[in-house]
Amino acid sequence: MSSPNTLKERLKSAVRGEVSDNDADLKRASRDTSIFEIKPYLVVSPRDAEDVVRLVRFVREEKEKGVPLSLTARAAGTDMTGGPLTSSIVVSFTPHMNRILEVGRGFAVAEPGVYYRDFEKETLRHGYILPSYPASKQIAALGGMVANDAGGELSLSYGKTRKYVEELDVVLSDGSKVILAPLSAQQLEEKKKLSTFEGDIYRNMHALIEKNRATIENARPTVSKNSSGYALWDVMGSPRATFDLTKLITGSQGTLALVTKIKLSLIRPKAHRAMLVVFLSDFDILP
Repeated sequence: MSSPNTLKERLKSAVRGEVSDNDADLKRASRDTSIFEIKPYLVVSPRDAEDVVRLVRFVREEKEKGVPLSLTARAAGTDMTGGPLTSSIVVSFTPHMNRILEVGRGFAVAEPGVYYRDFEKETLRHGYILPSYPASKQIAALGGMVANDAGGELSLSYGKTRKYVEELDVVLSDGSKVILAPLSAQQLEEKKKLSTFEGDIYRNMHALIEKNRATIENARPTVSKNSSGYALWDVMGSPRATFDLTKLITGSQGTLALVTKIKLSLIRPKAHRAMLVVFLSDFDILP
């Protein structure tokens, strides 16, 4: 691998955001809230979606030359499984890609670096809420909530983040920008006609799921909350559409694409609610 200084200078000429090998930045990015610690090579903070495109293309070109680089997305770093940790390049979204772009009737559009605490204040001003917020709602960010399909105290009643993702603007591994959203059968066929990497994805994913549909469905976990990712069983046959790749991206921890914009559906919160916490020493006393 190139020396950090050489790679850093070349990256700085490729993107407009900050490229850091500062000890404090590397130390901060080496931990989430898990027990793991991995020191990254560099931390890059993209300015916008175009910067993400430049970054992905840079890394792709380096990999084609044999340089072992990879990109790992990071929002607020509140994950408890080591998801945003890497020994290569961290893509940090909170410094710049942190705008709430729109809040409408039952939906909101925001960038992945928006902290949920700020997002909730804005949605509540319009009378709405995203009910899949996690326990870390004061320090979590939307990108991470999508990345690990977050759920929390309301999830048993309202479902996890996957249920509320309507559209995702993403950058694919070839540096192309696409918008993922629920597709009708006709829209899916149009996507499959594209002579692009996006078209390849739709053709291959549709064929894969059709061929293995029974196996995939049999693998569906029978649990009330599953955030393990790669939910192939939810891609086809949802109530909203024939084919929906947002179901696959949500929960994939940034491994399939880098999310640059998120459209979420919202609900009107109930005026009154309560939660009871019961401490048990024996499950046998439960009815």
